[in-house]
Amino acid sequence: MHHLVRGIVAEEDRGAAAELITLAVAGLEESLSRRVRESADGYHGFLLNLVHEAQEEERRRVARELHDRIGHGLSVAHQQLALSEAYRASDAARASAKIGVVQQAIQETMENLRQLTSELHPRTPVRSLEKSLLGFLEEVERDDVSVVLDVSGDESWAEPRVRGEAFLIVREAVRNALAHGDPPRVLVRVNIAPHELSASVLDNGRGFDPGAVRGHGVGMTSMRERAELLDGRVVIAGAVGQGCLVELFIPLKRKSRGRADA
Repeated sequence: MHHLVRGIVAEEDRGAAAELITLAVAGLEESLSRRVRESADGYHGFLLNLVHEAQEEERRRVARELHDRIGHGLSVAHQQLALSEAYRASDAARASAKIGVVQQAIQETMENLRQLTSELHPRTPVRSLEKSLLGFLEEVERDDVSVVLDVSGDESWAEPRVRGEAFLIVREAVRNALAHGDPPRVLVRVNIAPHELSASVLDNGRGFDPGAVRGHGVGMTSMRERAELLDGRVVIAGAVGQGCLVELFIPLKRKSRGRADA
């Protein structure tokens, strides 16, 4: 452009000056178009890489779930059936006991498979956080664990997306407590105020050191990422032998009255 201005000032022929301007604008357009195309191609490649990484991570997760929850149960059932067959002629009582173990393993495997397929199926929006949590707690109910749920506040203050993400975070916290903490009691609290949704999952199980698994716990990372997407945060505290406490805080946007979700 500097050379163009100098050329126009020195050029007395207006037609030649117009031609210079046309050439300059065409050059700028070509240069900008090329840069836009390069940027678009680069961003497209970046998005494809993100999608590929997400797909690979999901495949690894499903593979882990199938191996640990389904494969293990089937392996136990197969081994116990073989032992039952071996004891059938010499020790009928022992063979019968092995059949009982097989039945229990198959029932647990069926439950794990149902949970896994439920997770893979597209979820419907969470209309009631309390009802969704009650339904989940009924699914994982155990005779040796007392789980108490306390929900307070008006759910209409939280948007459907916030309720959905809060449900997934609280569900993951309860699952971790039941799967790894072996607690006699789990207390789940959810409070919805006009300015904030807060929740906590407290158990009195074996506990753990959160610092020792930082960067390695997929569930912990997932909870934190979901909260951060809503400008919220998850705080995890625990100690070996002293249980665990997971706290969730999500700020809520104020809504005008009359526009609350149905």
